[in-house]
Amino acid sequence: MNTTPKLFGFTRRAVIALGAAAALAAAPAAADDWPSEPITIVVPFNAGGSADRMARTLAEPMGEILGQPVVVENRPGGAGGLGATYVVQQPADGNTLLLMQATPYLATAILVGGAPVAWEDFAFLNAQWDDYAIVAVHEDSPYQTFEELIEAMREPGAVSSGIIYANGGHLQTLLLMDAFDIPHDNVRFVTYDGGAPLRAALAGNQVDFEVIAAQGASSIMDSLRVLAVVADQDRDDLGAPLMNEALADMGMDPLPIVGGNVTGLLVRSALKEEHPERFQRLLDAYEQVVTSEAYRTAAVEGGLAADWVGHEESQRMVDEAYRALEGLADVID
Repeated sequence: MNTTPKLFGFTRRAVIALGAAAALAAAPAAADDWPSEPITIVVPFNAGGSADRMARTLAEPMGEILGQPVVVENRPGGAGGLGATYVVQQPADGNTLLLMQATPYLATAILVGGAPVAWEDFAFLNAQWDDYAIVAVHEDSPYQTFEELIEAMREPGAVSSGIIYANGGHLQTLLLMDAFDIPHDNVRFVTYDGGAPLRAALAGNQVDFEVIAAQGASSIMDSLRVLAVVADQDRDDLGAPLMNEALADMGMDPLPIVGGNVTGLLVRSALKEEHPERFQRLLDAYEQVVTSEAYRTAAVEGGLAADWVGHEESQRMVDEAYRALEGLADVID
């Protein structure tokens, strides 16, 4: 006679066996001591821009959680395309990350800049910063209104604009010019390779106007006059109309809104398939940092955002924006 006690229809021996099996199932199939070497966050722009600052605020706390140093490496060029290409050339092992504006910079580097990468090569971990744009001039500018600036564009060579080639601000400006049948070469476009020099040019009154990310420009806002807000709803009290409302007052149809930036960490999408446990560990570490009170305080002090949207929703957001930008790629000459 079997006198072994039963628990919910199972013998104690069976329960122990099931527990051991569950423990084995929960454990990785093979030990993975990742990370066992420093992790690199590649920023495809010069030091000092918002992407660079975000990477540097994330590096130390993520390194503490992951147990390895996280270093930031600037690889500027090609409006972000060179750095993105470098990341794709590295193994999909979680040791090389990319931090940039998924839209529009990565999207336009692919669609317009000819970067030899595909949108599907990357997985977007989190939309940490969804920054709307503004049409801004220096506070000493002669242009007092959005309409005055548009009228000035009608005169060839009368105004200049700072851009990162094929970025959201550049595209938004060209869309505006097309709406008013203004030739693209009427505006003298001055190209910069990163947000820091772009903002410095506007703050120094070296260019006449820019379509620039609003929160990214918070450090220079005191030297600017905002003529229009490039967003689909009212944002901060900037004393300026929404761009499409200003266009409606001028008898124009609304335009697609592409001037803002959605920034966060990206990894090679193959990481999710080849090393799902590493992908999840990175995602968990990123969430732990961004949602911490200490990081949120540091982000505010640094003029950055600290939103946690999550991988799936963030990917959906930028995928939709990418599809919209696909239809605008032929706007660039």
